[in-house]
Amino acid sequence: MATAVERTPGRAGIVVTGVGAVSPAGLGHRALWDAVRGGRVTTGAVTRFDTSRHPSHRAGEIPRSALSRLDSLVPPHRSLAARCLAAAAAEAAHGAGLTRTGGFTRTGGLTREGGASTEGGARTGVFAGTVMGTRPVLDHGITSAGLTAEGTDWAEPARLLDLVPEVVPVDGPVVLLASGCSVGGDAVACGAAAISEGEVDVAICGGAEELSQEVFAMFTTLRALAPDVARPFDDDRLGMQPAEGAAVVILESAEHCAARGGLPLAVLLAHGAAADAYHLTRPRPTGDALVEAIGTCLRDAGRAPEEIDWVCAHGTGTRASDGVEARAIVSALGGPGRRRPAVSSLKGMLGHTQGAAGVLEAVVAVLAMAAGHLPGNATLRRPDPACAGLDLVPPRGREAPVATVLSLAFGLGGGVSALLLGAAGGDDEA
Repeated sequence: MATAVERTPGRAGIVVTGVGAVSPAGLGHRALWDAVRGGRVTTGAVTRFDTSRHPSHRAGEIPRSALSRLDSLVPPHRSLAARCLAAAAAEAAHGAGLTRTGGFTRTGGLTREGGASTEGGARTGVFAGTVMGTRPVLDHGITSAGLTAEGTDWAEPARLLDLVPEVVPVDGPVVLLASGCSVGGDAVACGAAAISEGEVDVAICGGAEELSQEVFAMFTTLRALAPDVARPFDDDRLGMQPAEGAAVVILESAEHCAARGGLPLAVLLAHGAAADAYHLTRPRPTGDALVEAIGTCLRDAGRAPEEIDWVCAHGTGTRASDGVEARAIVSALGGPGRRRPAVSSLKGMLGHTQGAAGVLEAVVAVLAMAAGHLPGNATLRRPDPACAGLDLVPPRGREAPVATVLSLAFGLGGGVSALLLGAAGGDDEA
């Protein structure tokens, strides 16, 4: 029997009013959702640099067709991640009704005629996360003749945010976070806190990453690269696959959204963060930090474990982290008399986009609630017996009402973030 829990309002009545994405599935959130709903694996052979000295030659690259369109849609910049973040911000802002011109049209195309202007003079801030920042720019300057990169501006991580104010006017704080692979959730939490404290009316919360030789080399050293595809929660999983992309969610208070005539897509019910401080590259085997972050979300939102319809798991496909995450989810949400939590990871389809992952997964959570569809574990063949306490969604996904989503992320160094999102029009929407 479900335990009765007193309902409390969502955190400061914060709603999601726009989403945008650039991913290995292509340009825009529709391309992302089509790939996820279809269970399509978007990782493939790396074309951008030589992988002959690595045990794996696969990753999640943004398709060339999307890159060619991107070049004509956002201003030039040496960082691909900066261009992707700007495109995602333009799409999200236009979808939220915060721009009169510019950005994505409602049919999914991009325009730039006349620039962009925010509605109502809202104070707008940017809160973005990354792991590598602009560091991959150096890849382009390394040749057989040595280092030929000009200047040092590639070394300034904040350059990642250069283009966002060119597509969406920004008159509030601009914050870049780099807290590891949990950083996407941290960026959303930071934007939500700024709204709650009255620092901004609109928060552009994003994450961005560009595929780099450095990341490929690091995960090779850690023996963590999968040779074919990532298989989260599978007994035969052999590792992860790095990927690239960017995503943005627009946050506002429910009052601000209503006052300007906006339409919420979802509600940010709560967010939680923790750190296990256990090991540089391995999570604490007990998953205590994950359990703590999930518990924070449930308490702050006044939710019972049984009310979580889908857990969008971090699920990278590595031997250690998937097992820890499975145990933590069961500990926090499972137990006698409770239904098994429905769990799936998107990284079998998209690869691990690192700094962009948490926000990409938040975008998918919003789309899943709108569509009434639980994304599947697309590459799952033989579930790990250690995941017996989970309802691992089958590869093709499942049609079902989705009103509440818990999205998890954690990374090297032990940082953990959790986002709890609810469907628009639910009990917690102001």
